[in-house]
Amino acid sequence: MSDAGGSPPGYESVFLPAATHGFGTMRLRRPDIRRGSPQSASARAYLRDGLPEIYRDGDFGMRFIGALETLLDPIVAVLDTLPAHFSADLAPDDLLSLLASWLGIQIREAQPTAERREILRHAMELSRVRGTRAGIEMGLRLAFPGVPFRVEDPGSITWGTDPTAKPEAPAPSLIVYCDMPLETERAASAARLIEQLKPAHVSYRLRVKSAPKPPAAQ
Repeated sequence: MSDAGGSPPGYESVFLPAATHGFGTMRLRRPDIRRGSPQSASARAYLRDGLPEIYRDGDFGMRFIGALETLLDPIVAVLDTLPAHFSADLAPDDLLSLLASWLGIQIREAQPTAERREILRHAMELSRVRGTRAGIEMGLRLAFPGVPFRVEDPGSITWGTDPTAKPEAPAPSLIVYCDMPLETERAASAARLIEQLKPAHVSYRLRVKSAPKPPAAQ
């Protein structure tokens, strides 16, 4: 049971059963959820509060330590928000490529920021299906949203009349179709991505739909 009335700001009175009889009162400091982001190092006396009392008397020493705290402000701010730097939704734009490289994913710098963040959100799932037909389709769908890619595995069979001979199987391959015209640069980017996503021993062909020919002049 608690009673906020009569408590100092930021504290809450909590009534607990006493060891013998009745209730005892304990005041707990409750967190202020309205504070927002943490204060800077200089604002919360990051170094000054840790000094022994004897070193706090001199004005020069406190001003000197205060200047060091100001220098530490950007470093401490990064440490305070470090978890956000590893989030696909909150990381700064210039860290997205670094996060992707840590996860073994290559993203194009020319891609919009929203698309790069979407790729990072699916990085774990993409890693699980890497080297499969589903993985290639997912990678293409994330890297080229709105472009209709489809992957077909033609498969193969082997047969022979000699039961002691092992027929030579054809090399595995797959075909990637794009059902809309693509610029040469985007088609080359898609080919590089397929090269990264496919199994190393599998060859592939990329077939892109040709652009319609302009009507002949009369």
